[in-house]
Amino acid sequence: MALKRGLAAMLLGAGIVALAIVCDYVLGTGATMAAIVLLLAVLLAGAYSKRLEAIIASIAATLCLDYFFIPPFGSISIGDAEGWAILAVFLGVSLVATHLSSRLRRQRDALIARQLETEKLHALSRAILMSGVGEPLRRLLVNKSMELFGFSESVLFEAASGEFYRSHIEGSISVEEVRRAAVRASMERANGVTIMPVVLGNKILGAFAFRGAALGDGVLQSLGNTIAMGLAQAQAQESASRADAIRKGEELKSVMIDALAHELKTPLTAIEASADMLLQPEVVSNEQRADLLDVIQQEARGLRRLLAEAIHLARIDAKRMKLECEILRVEDVLSEAMRSVGERLSAHRVKVEQSGDSLSIFADRELTLQALKQLLDNASKYSPAGSFIQIEARELDGFVSISVRDQGQGLTDLEQRRVFDKFYRVRRDRSGVQGTGMGLAIAKEIAEAHGGSVTVESRFGEGSEFTITVPCSTKSTQVESHIR
Repeated sequence: MALKRGLAAMLLGAGIVALAIVCDYVLGTGATMAAIVLLLAVLLAGAYSKRLEAIIASIAATLCLDYFFIPPFGSISIGDAEGWAILAVFLGVSLVATHLSSRLRRQRDALIARQLETEKLHALSRAILMSGVGEPLRRLLVNKSMELFGFSESVLFEAASGEFYRSHIEGSISVEEVRRAAVRASMERANGVTIMPVVLGNKILGAFAFRGAALGDGVLQSLGNTIAMGLAQAQAQESASRADAIRKGEELKSVMIDALAHELKTPLTAIEASADMLLQPEVVSNEQRADLLDVIQQEARGLRRLLAEAIHLARIDAKRMKLECEILRVEDVLSEAMRSVGERLSAHRVKVEQSGDSLSIFADRELTLQALKQLLDNASKYSPAGSFIQIEARELDGFVSISVRDQGQGLTDLEQRRVFDKFYRVRRDRSGVQGTGMGLAIAKEIAEAHGGSVTVESRFGEGSEFTITVPCSTKSTQVESHIR
């Protein structure tokens, strides 16, 4: 740096000398004009160079004025009092002009620096406002601060969670010192590291530490306030998300109760009416008695199915369902699921196709049966009586997919996007087909708990194909997981 400044001073001095030579030998100007030209050069030096270089330029201009334009010419000596007066005035004016130019330049540089810092803080604030929810915002505070201010390392500590968010996995900033700074609510500077508390109002939200840049107190205060607003926003977003999740949970419970109440009303009415008639044996024939008992049995099975669905959905929502996986033959599981659906499926022509001699899966038996029953029951409910229902099982990339294709009305694009939502039912079928809208949601959760999925392909007016995928037996690593 010293060498660079010395070279700059030499170049300025050489430039002043060259300008004086041009004025004397080329232009032939007098002392007055030469003094004006040299003074202008000094002003320019003061505006665009450091203070020391500008002073050297002033002294060089004074010496050149004496050497070339004040008698005796060609030497640095003054022959009379007038010459001394001219040089003193010129040197004084040069130094004052240099001082003012340097001062203006410093003010200009300070204004530019403040503008740049303001732009950086604005960019950080904008990034915070455009950010998402939760931890990405905290990571953004760390990474964006490094990008904008040129930190080589930074650490953010959040007091509410006790979590640290570092720019480097193995950093040199001590997390304990950052934690202490948050507790003490004091700024610390040592060994090139600056640690400042993150405070919003009277509440300490944490602390922020960085290395690799020197910032003024004003910028540090503004940066701390911006980071505090970012942390407060992240915490507010998370609180709002939790409140929204609770509200949606309450809404789902209300919808579930309404749906169950509606679905329970019809079978309970049928059971009650059948029981009333059976209590009057004198007006009921043996054939009617058998029919009434059959009605009671069918409606009781329907109630059991509704209760099982409600229990499964409640366990899913509570994240209490665990998988007890075993190797199952697809053919056996399909046969059992078809028998469970019973009379409703028997009203259709069912065709089963399976690629390979014997497919097997690694899954929870009860839950897999429940998911397949939902797909088969859905196909039988929404397909005309006597229509084909095609079931196909095949293996691909370590998974077994089981597809159920019906010949119902099919689904629109909007219905395909929402068909797996809890309690969603196709609007045009609500009056004609009983159901709570829980079945496909349950099947989806069960498949995802196994690491698989449930998808639908449908064309309106031509039917739908629902496909569930679960791991095949070759991936039989014992896994117990909670549905997420």
